[in-house]
Amino acid sequence: MDRLIAPIEIKSTKEDGSFTGYAAVFNNIDLGRDVILPGAFKNVKTTSDGQVRIAMNHNLHQLAGKAKFEQDDRGLRVEGQLTLGVSYVRDAYELMKAGVLDGLSVGFDIPYGGASYEDRDGDYVRIIKEAVLWEFSLVPFGMNPEALIENVKTIRDFEAQLRGLGYSQREAKALASSGFKSLGHRDGDSDSAMLLDELKKLTHALTWT
Repeated sequence: MDRLIAPIEIKSTKEDGSFTGYAAVFNNIDLGRDVILPGAFKNVKTTSDGQVRIAMNHNLHQLAGKAKFEQDDRGLRVEGQLTLGVSYVRDAYELMKAGVLDGLSVGFDIPYGGASYEDRDGDYVRIIKEAVLWEFSLVPFGMNPEALIENVKTIRDFEAQLRGLGYSQREAKALASSGFKSLGHRDGDSDSAMLLDELKKLTHALTWT
């Protein structure tokens, strides 16, 4: 199985272990001199519900969850769900939030005729036109310096931002868990409308776009 670390962006995660991002980006040259062309994942080995598996360090005996996926003009977009009921996945998620475990890597096979080689600005690179995707993995290091998890947002981050807007710890927890409807319980607060606007902006900022 080939492995390729491509630029990864995880814009946000939730406390339940879900996240969105790109597990591979097309037309990027990694340190192994590989390039994946748009739409290269012609075949994906999925779970029974049509999702791709998430593994730890490409070890299929240590699965971490599964993800919905699609290929767009930029790359392989995933909506992942980590299985936090498994102890090593919980540990990995804590490392992700701490910025220690910050890479993703795709594991794939290349069928006969699925790749070629060409010169790009003096570099002899492998062009991957077709690949069979088996999984993508959480990894500590990768071939591509850009292949990092950019941001891990949690409910705690949301609460901290709300505290900065003037909410008490109790109110921030309620808003983080219950949403805008909790604002109606701030009796006698003349600034509720303004804070509602700020909260909407904050929510948008913490959401993957």
